[in-house]
Amino acid sequence: MNDVLSGRIVKMEEIAKEMGLSWIPIFWEVVPQGVMTEIASYGLPHRARHWHYGQSYEYQKLTGELGHSKIYELVLNSEPSYAFLLDTNSDIANSLVIAHVIGHSTYFLNNYLFKLTDRKMVYHAAERATRVDEYIEKHGIEAVEHMMNIAFALDKCIDWHKGRHREKYSSKPVKIGKRRVGEFDDILKPPAPPKAEEKFPPHPEYDLLWFFMTYANLEDWQKDILYIVREESFYFYPQYSTKISNEGFAVFCHSEIMARMDEIDHPEHMEFCRIHERVVQPGGNPMEMNPYFLGFLILDDIRKKWDKKFAEGESEINGIQKVVEVISEEDDVSLVKNYLTQEMVDEHKMFAYEYEADPGGAEYVTIKSTSVDAVAEHLVKKIYNYTAPLICVTKATNDGIELEHHSVQEGTLDEKHIAKVMEYIFWMCKVPVNLQTVDEDGNEMHFTFDECGFSGQE
Repeated sequence: MNDVLSGRIVKMEEIAKEMGLSWIPIFWEVVPQGVMTEIASYGLPHRARHWHYGQSYEYQKLTGELGHSKIYELVLNSEPSYAFLLDTNSDIANSLVIAHVIGHSTYFLNNYLFKLTDRKMVYHAAERATRVDEYIEKHGIEAVEHMMNIAFALDKCIDWHKGRHREKYSSKPVKIGKRRVGEFDDILKPPAPPKAEEKFPPHPEYDLLWFFMTYANLEDWQKDILYIVREESFYFYPQYSTKISNEGFAVFCHSEIMARMDEIDHPEHMEFCRIHERVVQPGGNPMEMNPYFLGFLILDDIRKKWDKKFAEGESEINGIQKVVEVISEEDDVSLVKNYLTQEMVDEHKMFAYEYEADPGGAEYVTIKSTSVDAVAEHLVKKIYNYTAPLICVTKATNDGIELEHHSVQEGTLDEKHIAKVMEYIFWMCKVPVNLQTVDEDGNEMHFTFDECGFSGQE
């Protein structure tokens, strides 16, 4: 890192402290585009290898080369925070990034969701990647990759509220399914099912990764694969749940810090304004709202309102202090629902919409509402439950596994994906898998995967 940026880091941290911010110490590194793309694709500097990261890398690389997107920065939620600056950025672009990263690291330290994450994931992921390499050497790439495919198919099916560390149910120990090592092994040594009067699991279980790594009759290394993916899923959960507020706060911070930087000359200031404008524009697609813009819009409105209240003696804290309080206590759903206003909706022409089809099958968009409550719900509906279908295990015995899809808020289930995931569960447990859900008209539907394959009926 050159002397200009090193000096600006010191100055920006002084300004941030004057603003009342506190953050995790940051380790800075300037890297080439290839390294930036690789870390963006894997989500961490070192992670267990899998084909899906390579797919993500090629996509990131291609879109960057075509000019459709550019990764200006990356910062990791860890202690210390690791921040990566692009070596081809100008000094003013990286100055903006530095101020932006201070905002992210402040968010990591203070937000209630991030406080529950593994701050040493950078190191733990590297250790786990080594374990996976050992499994590949011992069991072969195909076996390990198949188990990782299963884990990634369920990676967002966790229960954040029950936490990473859980004890087994207090009922009698149960193993669902068995390892079939001989042609007649399942007949000669059938596993003992739970007692008829016992309900298993004792309550609907939404953490599918935990349930199968705990109760499916898998080998230790297979359970470890599920464990590794589950740990990383808990680590990434807050990032999915706070995209609007986290990025909005980072924009809020870089705007405030850069405005107080006397060292920035006029040409650099103009370049900063051009980059900032691209970051906070609402977006070219009226169907999608840029999360950077939306978060900044809401937080800047909060700041102005509380500065006014503070000046008039109606509040003991000023605007910046209120913004820090808000980002500490809210996620995206609560931020949008609690602080989006009708004035913002009207000014920026926001609306809630649905896709509908005419008799010929052609799709069109219908605007359903422009009320703030409807728009807020529309903006956050995809965020619920880690963007995954809300599916739980309601019953599990050695005769079969019963699953229920408990919410259609995120839309109906895709049969192709249902079939594959149910096949994976059948492979793990060696018992029929049944799923109850509803179609787009609310009609109850049932799907089954067993020795005969996949089938479904209303």
